[in-house]
Amino acid sequence: MTIAILARGQNTALPSAPSYTVVVSHASGPEVDLVAFLLDESGRAPGDEAMVFYNQPAGAGVRWLPPETAGGVTRHRLEVTPGGWAGATARVRIGLTVAGATFAAVPNLRAALHGDGGELYTLDLGTPTVQDALIVGDVYRHRDAVKVRCVGDGFTDGLRGLITDVGLTVDDEAPQTAAPAIQLTKAKQISLAKPAAGASSVDLRKYAVAVSLVKSGLDGRTFRVVLAIDCSGSTKKLFRSGVMQRSLERMVVIADLLDDNGEMEVWFFGDFPVRSAPVRTTTAHDYLERQADDKKRAEGGNFEPRVMKEILDWTAAEPSPHPTLVLFWSDGGVHAEKQIKELLVRSSNRPVYWMFLGLGVADYGVLARLDDVRGGMVDNAGFIPIDDIDLLSDEDLYGQIFGNFVSRWHTAAASAGILAS
Repeated sequence: MTIAILARGQNTALPSAPSYTVVVSHASGPEVDLVAFLLDESGRAPGDEAMVFYNQPAGAGVRWLPPETAGGVTRHRLEVTPGGWAGATARVRIGLTVAGATFAAVPNLRAALHGDGGELYTLDLGTPTVQDALIVGDVYRHRDAVKVRCVGDGFTDGLRGLITDVGLTVDDEAPQTAAPAIQLTKAKQISLAKPAAGASSVDLRKYAVAVSLVKSGLDGRTFRVVLAIDCSGSTKKLFRSGVMQRSLERMVVIADLLDDNGEMEVWFFGDFPVRSAPVRTTTAHDYLERQADDKKRAEGGNFEPRVMKEILDWTAAEPSPHPTLVLFWSDGGVHAEKQIKELLVRSSNRPVYWMFLGLGVADYGVLARLDDVRGGMVDNAGFIPIDDIDLLSDEDLYGQIFGNFVSRWHTAAASAGILAS
């Protein structure tokens, strides 16, 4: 029987079964350990009990099984029973670590997912080189189905990378041989340590954001980060081709470093806005798939003023000591010029900055003429036309957002008394 291979980033629905088993195998070499995290819908681990590994081999709906070695091959197994997940558990993340080496030294590394009748899918882990921790994939609920996603991405800081990736921290005072102590406080800091070669795309983007924040004098600042996503009919190609998903993944890293809780609030909009679930770096890879119902509710034409007003109303109803940065994606067709100008002027005395980002070559209307908007207390909006986001480097994208726009507004807003200096 031919076994299907899931490429990195690919997902698929699983046939109905009471449980599934993730099997990782490799030939003799450095010691490898299998670990799992029980995560909620936002990709967060709620506490110590969310980690399943050799020192804590059972969790609700997850069981770690001792590795077996035969014929020079070691097999690690993790049994996942979605029907046994408790509380807010919505996904199980499966990870690997290697002791005293990198995965380049682990021969014949292979991961697979098994069902009742045997192996269902091979999970392609690529050819890791400098990584000493890997995310194998996620088993998760989506609508009425249980699905698996192959991730195959990794870290160069071992178990710490896996733990912090789900929003937790490791107690540095814990002995190295003991089970890591998990804390519920997310480490929030700007690091200019350049990631090692082969680092994950998230780590590389965090570094690019950090450099941009330092260069623009915004390091140490905190924002509430919001993403507004255009769902008008003309964006369907952008969603189908993955452009919108890749764009979201580049935006959520900004929230990871800037937002007070590492989450990015999300609105879809067409003729009318739909507020969706917040997103984190840990849940970004399949966010648009999981929130497809919210996106569908927002589809139609495009009328930016309604979503702008709803976001402004939200900032008033749920006040924060931090300013709000709205990242606003549009593919053009902007026609409500008068209403947009009025909202920008009316909100210019509030701690909200509108960063409009254009996807594609289109008629952006007033967005391309924001310098002509007059009457506000400060200039509270900027626009970057992006023909093809895949051709724009992280350094250029984040550098323009923070260096050319947000930092200037922050300085002007502080001088005008809109922000605390």
